[in-house]
Amino acid sequence: MPWTEPVASFSELRRCIRDLVALSTLPAGWQNYDMRQIGASIVAALISMLDADFVFIALPGQGNQFVTELARSSPKLDSANLQRVQKKLQQERATLGSGREFIIADVSGSSGLRVMTAPIGFGGDATLAAGSIRHTFPTRTEKLLLNTGANQAAIAFQQWLGDAEKRRFTALVQRTTDLVGIASLSGQVQYVNPAGLELVGLASLDDALRLHILDFVSPQHRKTVEDEVWPLVLRMGRWKGELDLKHFGSGIEIPFQIDCFRIDDPRTGEPMNVATVSRDLSAQKNSEATLHHLNEGLEQRVEERTFELAEANKRLVAEKLERAQIDLRFQKLQNDLLLAARLTAAAQMAAALAHEISQPLTAVVNSVNAAKRLLARGGQVNMLSALEVTDEACEQALRASEIVRSLRQLVSRDETERRIEELPSMIEEASAFVLNSVTPLALRLRFEFDDKAREVWVNRVQIQQVIVNLVRNAFEAMANQEPREVTLTTKALDDAMIEIAVADIGPGIHGDIAGQLFRPFVSNKHDGMGLGLSISRSIIEAHDGQLILEPNPGGGSIFRFTLPSCGAAHGD
Repeated sequence: MPWTEPVASFSELRRCIRDLVALSTLPAGWQNYDMRQIGASIVAALISMLDADFVFIALPGQGNQFVTELARSSPKLDSANLQRVQKKLQQERATLGSGREFIIADVSGSSGLRVMTAPIGFGGDATLAAGSIRHTFPTRTEKLLLNTGANQAAIAFQQWLGDAEKRRFTALVQRTTDLVGIASLSGQVQYVNPAGLELVGLASLDDALRLHILDFVSPQHRKTVEDEVWPLVLRMGRWKGELDLKHFGSGIEIPFQIDCFRIDDPRTGEPMNVATVSRDLSAQKNSEATLHHLNEGLEQRVEERTFELAEANKRLVAEKLERAQIDLRFQKLQNDLLLAARLTAAAQMAAALAHEISQPLTAVVNSVNAAKRLLARGGQVNMLSALEVTDEACEQALRASEIVRSLRQLVSRDETERRIEELPSMIEEASAFVLNSVTPLALRLRFEFDDKAREVWVNRVQIQQVIVNLVRNAFEAMANQEPREVTLTTKALDDAMIEIAVADIGPGIHGDIAGQLFRPFVSNKHDGMGLGLSISRSIIEAHDGQLILEPNPGGGSIFRFTLPSCGAAHGD
């Protein structure tokens, strides 16, 4: 059924007026209050004025999000019932801002709690609510008081937020390191922040208020500001650029990045003031100048260094050319030396070769004389015997011819012909030559041939020359000892190379000589010229092999050299 209200008495009217006056005086004490304190003051005043069982206020925060809820209740509502009321109000929050009256049933054993709400003219869901179990609640007077309290809270909240925004803006302007200034439309200075005063060398704001904005600008830029910048700001609303301002203390011109803009009246839209936020560019300009100077110096140093490198490169090219010419001369000298070494070695071997050649030549003479005698006797038998003797003479003549041809190839610069040769027979033949050419001694030759190392692709005469040189050196090294034994060994290293080793059991070679033994004119013998091993290594290397020296573990020395097998010949 509709609520009814009796006619107000004079005392009630007087109490209403008293309460309204009390509400109107509350803002005087709120000057230093924040929103929470203002809300708590409203709640405390209304719970007494309305004789309510509870008063509730919801305070908004940023983005209309509630920062807090404040409530006070009379002893008639215990904590459990108060929580039920608050929960109900939170559920109804979406509609509380429109101003409603409703009943929350079963509160404190009564028929229900009558609730009225009043929106706080603040936007969003800011709400003031009061409730009582009295069946006459709320009266018109109580509604008036609740709405008056909501209006007072709204005014206080708006004032507090405005003051807070003003304080934040003032702190920002006061603390910024940029120049912030405000002037009238005619250009008369109205405000300059502390940082701006310091930047331009003014002691106080009073000094700035006596000046025109053109007084701040350097002489060469004043006409630009007066004729172009200021009219453009008044007409278009903004200008950005760089200008030089004057330092009033020293007179130095300071570069600034200027942002100048017009301030319009928010109600009428008419221009009110002109403001600027300007940044000192001195440090930036100095850094740019320093960087530019460093870049110029760096470019100059790079250019100088590039020139130095170019000159050094020219010298290196010249040195390289000179070194190449020296290498060519050295190569020619080395080739000439090797030729001379071969000639010298051939001269040393001439006596032994002459002895070897004399044997086949003597055999030829004897065979020819025998053939002549047999032919003089006549007869078929003598004729056949003469033919056999003649064949023997031809064989011996061919042997002498081969020895001469080998000597010619030794001293020649031309490439020699290679053929597939049988390695064991070649070694045995060269070893026999050594045995026939040295002084008769108790000598022993041992052969250890690998069945897989039967054939090589070589110039037979040159390789036999190497074998002769190595075997003779081995016997000569053992001239003053007993026994004297040389072992010649062959071994297949792979499909392409075969190794031949010549080992003796002599005194060995001293370490100082061993490292240089293959160089020309280095010898381990007191009467040696030091060319035999050098020539031998050249011959082996010309056959794509290697000649090395190593100590014999049982005493003495081992010379090892490698030669291409017949497989290498087929591969080519």
